[in-house]
Amino acid sequence: VLDDIQVCHVDGLLVAGDMVMGGPFPVETLRLLRSQGAVMIRGNTETYLVDYRSGIAPDVWHTAAQWAPLRWTYAQLDLEALAFLSALPEQQVIALPGAAPVRMVHGSLDKSNGVLVPDQAAVVRKFRDARFFSEDEALPSLTEDLNSLAEAVLICGHTHIAWQASHNGWLALNPGSTGNAIDGNVGAEYAWLTWDGARWQAELRCIPYDLDRLRAAFHERGVLDAGGPMARAFLRNAETGQNTAWFLIQHAAALAKEAGLTEFAAFPDDLWARAAETFDWES
Repeated sequence: VLDDIQVCHVDGLLVAGDMVMGGPFPVETLRLLRSQGAVMIRGNTETYLVDYRSGIAPDVWHTAAQWAPLRWTYAQLDLEALAFLSALPEQQVIALPGAAPVRMVHGSLDKSNGVLVPDQAAVVRKFRDARFFSEDEALPSLTEDLNSLAEAVLICGHTHIAWQASHNGWLALNPGSTGNAIDGNVGAEYAWLTWDGARWQAELRCIPYDLDRLRAAFHERGVLDAGGPMARAFLRNAETGQNTAWFLIQHAAALAKEAGLTEFAAFPDDLWARAAETFDWES
């Protein structure tokens, strides 16, 4: 992505959270973004790390195999990096000279793990295919969020599904994910946001990258060994553009239901291992 943006000489980088967990280079990624002067907000996965550090995370996060990628990522980050993540805002307004202001959130306007979905059949299909919603489940209204928006543009992240939509002069967009797209695209998704003198325009982009290098990094950095099935699912996300990590969790939830388990903060390790063994990793 950094190579690709050289062709348009961008003025800056906006990053809507989820920068460091789920990949093999959390320290290097954060260092690179900071060196670029990127405007960042905290995603839900950064909040997981902050809560883990502060001691308010559930006890099972410290022991359960399901949460092993969080522990591996936490172990890579030093105290200064964790303090930086802790100080990041959950949303931010970016006001550039001569341009209308932009609001950047991670999930939705009211919560970092909220989900914004435009009223576009093709995009709704992607959300259903990724199993954010069942086939008969009602979707949240993007229009309601935009009606309460004071800025010209709303940027969100969290779902890793790229889209853009306009409504009554406002622009809303999700640039997707540079490392973990789940909308069928295999590659690094991001967006160009351009002020044309009167309004903002967005162009969604997806840049191919070397999956062999990514696979090697997951092995060489120890993420797969330490992170177990969830780390394998994160890699499978990148390889396929599918929501494999969530599919694995749903498969484990079905096994838990069969076993009569109803309330738990993490899957028991024996059930999690059985879920990984019986999960259809290829499809």
